[in-house]
Amino acid sequence: MPTLFSGFFLSLLFTFLIIRSERHHGRLSTDHDLSGPQKFHTRAVPRIGGLAIFSAAFLALCAAWATQKQPTAFHWWLIAASLPAFLTGFTEDLTKKVSPRRRLFATAISAALSAWWLNALLTHTAIPPVDFLMQWPLFAWALTIFVVTGVSHSVNLIDGFNGLASMCVVFMLLAVAYVANQVGDTQIV
Repeated sequence: MPTLFSGFFLSLLFTFLIIRSERHHGRLSTDHDLSGPQKFHTRAVPRIGGLAIFSAAFLALCAAWATQKQPTAFHWWLIAASLPAFLTGFTEDLTKKVSPRRRLFATAISAALSAWWLNALLTHTAIPPVDFLMQWPLFAWALTIFVVTGVSHSVNLIDGFNGLASMCVVFMLLAVAYVANQVGDTQIV
């Protein structure tokens, strides 16, 4: 639990620092185009919030490792698997030249790496025809990659609305934590 809270507070701190230091990096990290269909900000805002989240998660794991509360291999593999999606998104935030198709592909790679390294596959949906098809590993892999990629990009679609993406993600994570707690999966909680 201390790792979770340290990650949260580091993320909060890094986000604050990104906003407060905008004058130093704003020409690279700020979205000056306010005319898009999903852009509801009243002024240009930094686009690099993912850096705060990824850095905080990584540093919280490093702090846990340094204080002998050793994170498991699961945590390190999860960070490693998220790198393709994070790096592609961060590159897009800075250059605004990475196509949605490439970001979608990078997210699918991250989902596939998570499925492979962590054996994180959907195995049950409570939808009888889908559960029947999930008996075959190839279908379970395809569905898992499709769902993870779709959820990631659904958040990306609402990212231009003031605070909407963050609140949606908080509720999604609370729901995942609740279900994981119900089935006794402490790693996911």
